[in-house]
Amino acid sequence: MGRVTVKITRIFSMKKYICTLFLFMVSSMTIYAQNQLEQLLKEGIAYHDKGQYDKAIKSYQEMLALDPNSAIAYYEISMSYMYAKQYDLAIEYSSKAIERGGRYSVPALVVKASSLSNLNRVDEAIELLEETIDTHEVDVMVYYNLAICYLRLNDLEKAERALVAGIYDNPLHASSHYMLAVVKESQQLHIESMLSAYFFLLLEQHSARSIKMLQLIEQGFEKGVSVSTEEKNVINLALDEGKLDSKYGLVEMGLTLSAAVDIAEQKGQDKEAFCDRTTNFLDLLKVVKTENPTLLEIDLVLYVPFFKAITEEEVFCNYVYQTTPGGNLKWLNKNEKKVASFQEWIKTKAFELTQGTE
Repeated sequence: MGRVTVKITRIFSMKKYICTLFLFMVSSMTIYAQNQLEQLLKEGIAYHDKGQYDKAIKSYQEMLALDPNSAIAYYEISMSYMYAKQYDLAIEYSSKAIERGGRYSVPALVVKASSLSNLNRVDEAIELLEETIDTHEVDVMVYYNLAICYLRLNDLEKAERALVAGIYDNPLHASSHYMLAVVKESQQLHIESMLSAYFFLLLEQHSARSIKMLQLIEQGFEKGVSVSTEEKNVINLALDEGKLDSKYGLVEMGLTLSAAVDIAEQKGQDKEAFCDRTTNFLDLLKVVKTENPTLLEIDLVLYVPFFKAITEEEVFCNYVYQTTPGGNLKWLNKNEKKVASFQEWIKTKAFELTQGTE
């Protein structure tokens, strides 16, 4: 009986060893496959960021060969097809990502809606995005793309509502502030447009959009003022008395009078002049009342309280003015600690003002 017991024990030990070895091999293969997937994903993203969309798609297709149900692979393929302007294929692959559910559903829905919009199927895109807002936990990109769709239909009011909703979700999304500045300027609401433009410049400084926003601000400083072409040394002021009682009436009047003085003194367009005008603008905002704003009045919820709270005006001016090529890099480098502290303050204050408002 003793020998039989030993034999059975050995057989059991062998089976246990084989089972352990099998599990180890399966685990190793799984880890290897996962590493391959991660490597292919990094490779595809790198190609995409370089604008090499065909190569990116090839890497993602290799991911699908390893894992046919990879939602992220389908999503990334749809993104690359969208950037390559192959919108039908972008819709096809984003739909596959949506079908698989999970964390890539909403980003894939955004790709699909954007592709529909670019195929002039704007109403379908809007319907998809509105449905997404009703049924999913969404982020700023959903609202931003919805705003773009409404702008394609020239519906400024609904575009504004979507942009504002996105800013409440993420007040540091630069594109939302940029587009809101464009919308407000189209509505002839120049002060509100300037507020959005200034905030955008806090988030993005080195782009063609930055230069455009800086120009929008500088043009805003000169609204209502012109030099007479008929009489020498005559400056014409256009003050709308009907606007004086509006929430920005005194600000507009103050900017107009300051612009007239600047023209009379032949003040230029350099950094010093910009900072003087910006400081004046911040001072004028102090008279604006911000009590009990509606949710849509993001200017009174976020912009005006934010700019009123700025204490480091010199840092603010230099920070937004770095848009200009070769502008004030020397000052920024010399004041790195102040700049870093200001950047952190921007984030903290923006979220403080927008959290808990919905």
